[in-house]
Amino acid sequence: MSTVTERGAGGPAVAGGATKNAAPEEFQALYDHVITCGKCGFCQPVCPIFRATGREANVARGKVALFRNMLEDRTELEPDTKDAFDNCLLCRACTEACFSAVKTDKVVVSYRHAYAGRFGRGMIQRAVFHHLLPRPRLMRGLVRTVWALRRTGIPDLLRRTGVIGMINPKIQRAMELGGGTPGALLTSRIKKRGKAAAGTAPAADAPLVGYWISCGYNYVLPEVGIATLDVLEALGNRVAPLDNCCCGLAAYGYGDVEAAKELARENLRRIGDVDRFTAIVSECGSCSGHLKEYAELLADDPEWLARAEALKAKMRSFSEFVQETGGLSAGAAATGSEAAGGIGAPGTKIIVTYHESCHLGKRYQNVTAQPRQILRSLDGYEFREAMESDSCCGAAGTYGILHPETSGAIIDRKTGFIQDTGATVVATECPSCMMQLSYGLKRAGSTAKVKNISELCAEELRGRSK
Repeated sequence: MSTVTERGAGGPAVAGGATKNAAPEEFQALYDHVITCGKCGFCQPVCPIFRATGREANVARGKVALFRNMLEDRTELEPDTKDAFDNCLLCRACTEACFSAVKTDKVVVSYRHAYAGRFGRGMIQRAVFHHLLPRPRLMRGLVRTVWALRRTGIPDLLRRTGVIGMINPKIQRAMELGGGTPGALLTSRIKKRGKAAAGTAPAADAPLVGYWISCGYNYVLPEVGIATLDVLEALGNRVAPLDNCCCGLAAYGYGDVEAAKELARENLRRIGDVDRFTAIVSECGSCSGHLKEYAELLADDPEWLARAEALKAKMRSFSEFVQETGGLSAGAAATGSEAAGGIGAPGTKIIVTYHESCHLGKRYQNVTAQPRQILRSLDGYEFREAMESDSCCGAAGTYGILHPETSGAIIDRKTGFIQDTGATVVATECPSCMMQLSYGLKRAGSTAKVKNISELCAEELRGRSK
């Protein structure tokens, strides 16, 4: 015998047909949003995961339909629904292609948050998000211990002999992405570096720029951070590295909204009054993108909202800031050079292409022209645009580790387009992308190098000062 359900005006199904596991209350805030999905399928061809798997459940309209079915009591929030929402990069390519601008990433995060609320969150994940990431000193100590262990060579020996892969292939994938050990952390290098290591010390009244220290650059790619500091100072700024903790994007992506808010408040507390800075700069597109969204994250917290909005007004990605303040030409005066001198041999051009990280590009911060303008301005380089340069590389934090086959297919497609340009250098502005691109190029047998735009800028300015 069928059960009749009733729907309130503009709301999900109610009354006698309710299932034993009714949709979480938080889903209802998105009901008026998800019903705008017309199931047209324009989200399908732009989805990197669909291109890799061909599964409709991985497309935005599949997720939205499943989410709506849970809201309207036709499907329960059960473990068998989890895979569809796990398979999302939060890249927003679907939203860009959607006539209704359905924010699938918000739907996915809401689902992940509700799922953890109903079925629990892993102990390690809770410990990392709530107890480790808000404490930078503790986090640095743990990372140093891990790097010290890796320097013994034992973990890599176990990886090469296949032991790690037999224990857990995801651990092996993480080790492959991480590459070698970086030595001293960025925070340690900054302390030893001294002021104005790039050249002439900026004037006492020079603009003061706050430097946001990204976890990826601090722990894995510290040389990028040093290059960024060199460039910011060479362009005539005083730079103050911040005592920040993790921005919280990882916690938010996993649906741990409480931890993300906790990290946001802690960072706002640590940064203090942002008015003392001309800008706060990060060469990590993921960090700068998430920091600009603190105001949205803390919209229901009046005590912190104003501070989040003030941070958003000051926050800049590296390439965004460089172009806003005159580009690399501003460095000529700072370095005392009248003419640019490229790093390549006379008469040669190094071909460089660009990967637009999701959180930096048009679907998040809309910083698209600035990185390309910088690359075109580099003496000794020839910039060539790659096909699908703005498509996700498949890293998405830990997605590449948790879904190695799908992520591998995504990066294989991307590296194919990169190789078509003939580039020997790939520039980007995200540590996760840098590791994924390096892995993909190595996997494809390419010798092309991956560099942050700040590293190329540092090389250019050093060349001009000679």
